[in-house]
Amino acid sequence: MRNWPKWIPNPNSWLSAVLLILLVRGIAVGIRRIFEMGYSLMELSPKMQILLYFALLLSPIPVVAIAHHWLHVFLDRYSPNTRSPELGKIEGIFPGLMSWWEGLYGWMTIALAMLLSGMIRFLFFLSDDSLYEMLGWWDELRNFFTIYTLIRVVTAAYLYQFEYTVRHHLIAIGAANQSNEE
Repeated sequence: MRNWPKWIPNPNSWLSAVLLILLVRGIAVGIRRIFEMGYSLMELSPKMQILLYFALLLSPIPVVAIAHHWLHVFLDRYSPNTRSPELGKIEGIFPGLMSWWEGLYGWMTIALAMLLSGMIRFLFFLSDDSLYEMLGWWDELRNFFTIYTLIRVVTAAYLYQFEYTVRHHLIAIGAANQSNEE
């Protein structure tokens, strides 16, 4: 079924990486709008400002979890043969455990991908305005097709491939343990 080495990300890893990058772009637009609307609230109370920063920092976790849940609800309904055996049938309105895991893992993946692309930019492409450009990544869809976005996608794909390999290793261990007990 698979003709390439395990260290090359599979198509699901690439798809997850691209969808995560696109979703984070949407989250960035939403965060920017919230900051614009909440700016007056932040001036009133320093505690409110800190709470808003923490909430916005952690906001990708529930957004990715909800997106993962509803994507799988859609796939279960319209393409049931794509269902992953370890997920089972996705039901209900609220995300389940695996969707929350994907939310947390997606948040960690995008954070690591941004750190790696920032380090590469700093080491190899240092310019006077590189910090501004690095932070400018959060500006809506400006400069979407850049070398840094490509680095983020590749990094995210390899992190998803790592998760895929670990997950299937754990499933194999669980299946072996279950067959030994019987």
